[in-house]
Amino acid sequence: MTSVLKTDHRETSDSYRGELFRRGKLRVIVCKDSLQWILQRQRGGKQPVGAAWDALGYFVTKSALKRAHRALSGADWPELDHLPDRINGRAT
Repeated sequence: MTSVLKTDHRETSDSYRGELFRRGKLRVIVCKDSLQWILQRQRGGKQPVGAAWDALGYFVTKSALKRAHRALSGADWPELDHLPDRINGRAT
């Protein structure tokens, strides 16, 4: 198995270094300034440098992120429970 280092600084990149977790075509990242979480959906179609991601919402509270995710997916991600109540400028 090959491990891929996530080093890209672009938030839309498939290898963005601030990715927290993903499931299917949805993922949660920390913005480049660590001020908010971003819920993203993978863009359809073929991309020349890998899958691109589009922002669906920006969140500073875990409760708002969980509500938005549940509305989109109809499910809960246990990974979201491990986030702090507020981002407060840091990812964990």
